[in-house]
Amino acid sequence: MKKTALILLLGISMFTLSSASEVFANEQPAAKTEKVQLTDKQKSELSSIHEDILAKKKELIMKYVEYGMMNKEQGDKIIQRFEEHYNMLKENGYKMPGHHGHSRHNH
Repeated sequence: MKKTALILLLGISMFTLSSASEVFANEQPAAKTEKVQLTDKQKSELSSIHEDILAKKKELIMKYVEYGMMNKEQGDKIIQRFEEHYNMLKENGYKMPGHHGHSRHNH
């Protein structure tokens, strides 16, 4: 009985995955975001959200340090990386970086 259920579940999963891949294959490619010009208001809104996220990430890392899951040096290094990423976004007008150096993976 268990084998039959497992085979049935596997068959349904394979059908679902093949159907989903067909849907994604037929989608139109995403618009290139390099052409989008953000207004000052939009940049301000994105800045506010990114600052909130950065503050929460710092808070989270400090809790890991407080609970002994990592040492202070590790926490500081992670926080420094978060800050570098935020500064990069800020310098680029809050446009998300592209995927440089990555090739399309065919699975």
